[in-house]
Amino acid sequence: MKHNFKKILTVCLIASLAVTAFGCSSNSEGGNSEAAAPQETISLDQTKQPLTFVHDVGTGEEVTEEVGESAEGAENAEGSDVSGGAATTAAGNNTEKTATTSVAVVPATEYVKVTDDKGQPVTDAKGQEQTEVVTVTEYVAVTEAGGQPVTDAAGQPQTEAVPVTETVVVTEPAENPATLKPTEAGGNTSSYTPSYDLCKAYWLDMSQEGDFLFEGEFLIIEFEVNKDIPDGSYPITIEKADIASWEVKAYHPEIINGEVAVNTEVQKQADFPADDFALKVNSVSAKQGDTVKVAVDLKNNPGFCGFVIDIKYDKSAMTIVDTYGGENFVNTAVNYVAQ
Repeated sequence: MKHNFKKILTVCLIASLAVTAFGCSSNSEGGNSEAAAPQETISLDQTKQPLTFVHDVGTGEEVTEEVGESAEGAENAEGSDVSGGAATTAAGNNTEKTATTSVAVVPATEYVKVTDDKGQPVTDAKGQEQTEVVTVTEYVAVTEAGGQPVTDAAGQPQTEAVPVTETVVVTEPAENPATLKPTEAGGNTSSYTPSYDLCKAYWLDMSQEGDFLFEGEFLIIEFEVNKDIPDGSYPITIEKADIASWEVKAYHPEIINGEVAVNTEVQKQADFPADDFALKVNSVSAKQGDTVKVAVDLKNNPGFCGFVIDIKYDKSAMTIVDTYGGENFVNTAVNYVAQ
């Protein structure tokens, strides 16, 4: 266990960020949980956080301007348009957030087998060979300022190990604001103002000294659609998905966002990628006053043992009434008991 101490502390960061920020939560499937202070020794039982949901935490964003109180005010509001039967929720949200791409150069890593002092593979309690992540290096010739190779006393060229780097491209998905339309049953878009909030979900289980593999329904949030909102499309988006494996590898899956379509047609969603790890918020249709289940599905799971995921929704349009894990996730990971 001693050689895994640093690994455990690293992966624990995922859960500890959420626990530190919100402390003990009553919105948990597994009961209350508190952040534990770092210790010199760690037992496997201490490396677990139950599946926990925390909402009404705020997003740090503010909606500062309502759409005008009348159709005339809405026409004069910057970027709003009621003539076509559709209006955005507020001037600050009337422009679609396009996908953004950033590029970073990071050290290249690879998995290697862990061996003992005799060169024999190290195995876990189940007989599986252990691996660890190491930085890839390569040997290059040492040269002088003029470009001439440096040699040793025997005239052999000198070399040195340098880290290999790789370029990583990170794409943040596009986000659409709520698109509303006038309705007699649901109220008037001219007086509607959104209020965005986050539902945070986090979980950690390192007790099996390995990763959990499952597919399908991952996380589920049940919303009650408020009775006095306009018809329209209300986005449900994953704002952050920090996921880590036992081998201390961070995953940032492809995100497919969804919506709750109130008395309007559900927009077609993108398909899961063929091979890439991805999370998908399944869109649903509803009417004012309905209770709907929004499921986050998972596909091409590489295996992981902890995560922190932020899901954004409009709390002016809907209220969270229940949160829990999907069947496969619960059966495979949440209810797992180390042997």
